[in-house]
Amino acid sequence: MMTNVLIRNPFKSRINITLTSLKNIYKTLCIRENSLKSNFKMNEAFIRYDKGSETFDFTFRYVNPELHVDRQFNTVRKASESVKIFLTRLDTNIEKKIVNKKKKKQKKEPEYKFEENVDNVSAEKIILMKGDKKVELNEPCTSILDDPVDLKIHILGNDYIIKFNAPCIQSMELPQCLLAGFPAYPRVFESIYTDITKSKFTWYKTNSNDKKITWEEIAHGSIYTPTTNDIGSMLKLKCTPVNDKLDGPEIEVQSDSLVQAGPGHCPFEDRHNFTKDKLTGKNFRIISYNILANIYADSDYSRQVLFPYCPPYALNIDYRKLLIVKELIGYNSDIICLQEVDKKVYENDLIPSLSSLNYSGVFSTKGEMSEGLSVLYDNRRFEIIDSKCTVMSEEIDNNQTFKNIWDKITNDNAKKRFTDRNTSVLIVTLRSIDNPSEILVIGNTHLYFHPDADHIRLLQAFYALTLLQQTAENIKKINPNDSVSVMLCGDFNSTPVDGVYELVTKKNIPVDHKDWQSNKEQIIENTSLSLNLKLASACGTPEYTNFTVEFADCLDYIFYDTDKLQVTQIIPMPKKEELSLHGAIPSVVFPSDHVAIGANLKWSC
Repeated sequence: MMTNVLIRNPFKSRINITLTSLKNIYKTLCIRENSLKSNFKMNEAFIRYDKGSETFDFTFRYVNPELHVDRQFNTVRKASESVKIFLTRLDTNIEKKIVNKKKKKQKKEPEYKFEENVDNVSAEKIILMKGDKKVELNEPCTSILDDPVDLKIHILGNDYIIKFNAPCIQSMELPQCLLAGFPAYPRVFESIYTDITKSKFTWYKTNSNDKKITWEEIAHGSIYTPTTNDIGSMLKLKCTPVNDKLDGPEIEVQSDSLVQAGPGHCPFEDRHNFTKDKLTGKNFRIISYNILANIYADSDYSRQVLFPYCPPYALNIDYRKLLIVKELIGYNSDIICLQEVDKKVYENDLIPSLSSLNYSGVFSTKGEMSEGLSVLYDNRRFEIIDSKCTVMSEEIDNNQTFKNIWDKITNDNAKKRFTDRNTSVLIVTLRSIDNPSEILVIGNTHLYFHPDADHIRLLQAFYALTLLQQTAENIKKINPNDSVSVMLCGDFNSTPVDGVYELVTKKNIPVDHKDWQSNKEQIIENTSLSLNLKLASACGTPEYTNFTVEFADCLDYIFYDTDKLQVTQIIPMPKKEELSLHGAIPSVVFPSDHVAIGANLKWSC
C-alpha cells in the first residue's frame, strides 16, 4: 500500500504552482484518508477458500443508518469449525461495533435503552442459507465450502448473496510520476481469481476551486494517457475485478502526485508510424531492447561519470519507465525481448500495463542480481510451450557441445573469468496460434561488457547458440510434424567487426582469431568454434544501437533462422541528430543508453 501523502516533485515539474493552486493541492490531499479503498456493495458477501485449506476468509459490508455504522468486516475462520461458531464470531464482531455506537448514543440521549450480549444467532437474526433452506448450525463449514452453490446469509436485517472465490484485488497503486502524454496505469496490480483483460477500469481527475474538490470521470480502460488539460490534477482509478463467471468488490486508488508536463515529442514516436498495426497470419513483429536497469542508472557514478549529460530526474526509474512503457506499447509487437529488466519494474510496471493488452511474459534474474532478462509475447498470437533461464557458468556440464570445447581450454585464468560471470540465456519456446505447425525457439541474452573480454563473449555466444540448437532439436523430437525455427536476441556487447557477429553469421571462428587474444593473461589457444545454425541479423548492422558520449556503436541484434524465416520490414532507427540532441542517451526523451531494434518477419513456407 502507499505511504503518507506528500507533494512529490522529484522530476522538476514544468508547471508553476501559485499560492492559489497550492491551497487547492492541499485540499485535494486532505480529502484522502487511505490510498486504497474498497467499495463493497450492500447485498454481496465474499468467501475465499482453496479446497484442502485449513482456513477460509469471509468479507462483507454492514450498514446501520440509525447508528451511523458503515463498516467492512473481514474474518479468517477454520474450515473445520461448525456453522454456529462461524456465525457467532460474526455476531461478536458486529456487536462490538454496534454496542460502542449505542453507548455513544445513550450519552447524548439518556432515555435511549438497549440490551447487551444479545445472541443474534440463536434469535435467528443471523442465518446462513443454501437456496431456500437454512444451514444447520451443527454442520461443519466444510460442508458449504465444498459445495458453495446458491449460498446466502442474513445479517441483522440485511440479506447478502455470497460469492465464492470471486475476483479480488489485493493491491493496486498508481505511478509516482504522472506525465502528460505518457501512460498512467495500475503500476502494482496484485489480485486473485482475476482476468485483468475483462476487469472494468474507470479514471477520474480532480477539479478544484477555492470552495470544493470534485472528481470528474475522464476515461475507461486500464491505461490512461493524461493530457495537458490534466496538468496540476490528481488522478483516481476505480477497478471492478472480473473473471469468466463473477465480478468482485470495486477498489479505488488515488495518485500520490499531480500530473506534470511531459517532455513533449519523443523520437520513438516517429518509429511508431511504422508499427501502427498489429500483424496477422504468417507475419510477426519482434523487438529487442536493453532498457537500462535502475541499478546502473541510479548512482552517483552513473550520474557523474557515465551519464553526466542526462538530468538526474530523467535517470530516475519512475520517470524512465513511463517512457519505456509508452515506447513498447507503440511498437505493437508480438514478441518483446528485454535486457537489464529490474525485477520490480517487471512485476509492478511491465506486467500490469502490458497484460491488459494481452501480453504474457517470462522473467528471470541473472543469478542473484536484481535485474535480468524477459521475453513478453502477445498471448492472442502465441502460446508458450516451455521456458528456461540458464546461468552459463553454472551449467557447463549440461551443454555437451560447449563442454567439448571447454575441456580443450588450458588457460585457467580465462576459465575462471568465464565462471565468475553470471551471464545468462533465457530460452522461450512459443507455438503460433495462427499457424499451429510453426514453433519458435527464442533465446534472449546479455553478454559480458568488459572491453578486454572478446574471448569471454565468444565463449558465451557459443554457449547460447549451442544451447539454443540443443533446445530446438529436443522440441523437434517431441513435435516431429511441426516446423521449428530459432532466433537469438539481445545485447551482445559486440560490434559487427567482432568475433561474436562473425561466429553467428559465418558459423565459424578459427584458432588464430584475434578475439582469443583480447586479454594477454587469458589467451585461449588451439580452439576453434563451428555451428550448424544458419542465422542472419534481421536489422542488419545499424550505425548505433548504443549511444553515449564515451561510446557509440552497434551492440544489439535480432538473429533469425534464414532457412525458415524472412524479414519483411525493419523498424527505422533514430537519426544521429536525434540521439545527440541532448548530448547522448539516456536523455529526457530516450529512457535508455540503448535503442530498441525491431523487425517484421514471416515464415517462409
